[in-house]
Amino acid sequence: MTVISATGYVISQLIVRRRGVFRWWTIIWARSIFTGIGISIACKQLRELDCDTSYVFVCNHQILLDIPLAALAIKCPFAFVSKAGLARIPFLGQAIRYSPSVFVDRSNPRRSFDSIKRAGNHIRNGTSVIIYPEGKRSYERAMQPFMKGAFLLALEAGVPIVPVTILDAYQVLNERKHLARPGVVHVVVGQPISLQGITRSELPALMEKVHLEIELQFDLKWD
Repeated sequence: MTVISATGYVISQLIVRRRGVFRWWTIIWARSIFTGIGISIACKQLRELDCDTSYVFVCNHQILLDIPLAALAIKCPFAFVSKAGLARIPFLGQAIRYSPSVFVDRSNPRRSFDSIKRAGNHIRNGTSVIIYPEGKRSYERAMQPFMKGAFLLALEAGVPIVPVTILDAYQVLNERKHLARPGVVHVVVGQPISLQGITRSELPALMEKVHLEIELQFDLKWD
């Protein structure tokens, strides 16, 4: 489905050239994957988001499926801030390159900074983005420390951060054993956190606050 959806998106974008084309194909891609595995999504949104406003969505990262999960859980259009290595993956890399998404090269501080500035320009021009600040998958509920790139990006763009919590995706897919099972994955889209008045010196406190906001949602009661 990645091959089909990526090819379909690139062809559609060359013909139509509209921002909504990326979201449309991303949703098709995500739904087809979850339908094939037998996974459904239960999502809670703690506050209605204004999709005419740009956001930086900050999400914890348990398994590979977190990427299509976000596509279905977040109702506002967004692009991805992706590792530079994904650009080399056939079909997927080309699709991301044609999309509003941005590649970040973490191996080179200069290139990483330039990528953040480009992503900031995208956001100021009306494109929300999602980033997984742990930097790698945890394969469990426990979260890893955050890297500061997502927060520098939000400060650079001057837009709110929205915490997104994936609660139990690791229970339906065991990547290490290559086993998947049908089930329900729970996702919480949190309330926007304004960055007005926040400076770079306050970055560690901001990172800790967002980390805690995501962790708190693991105790949220579901009906």
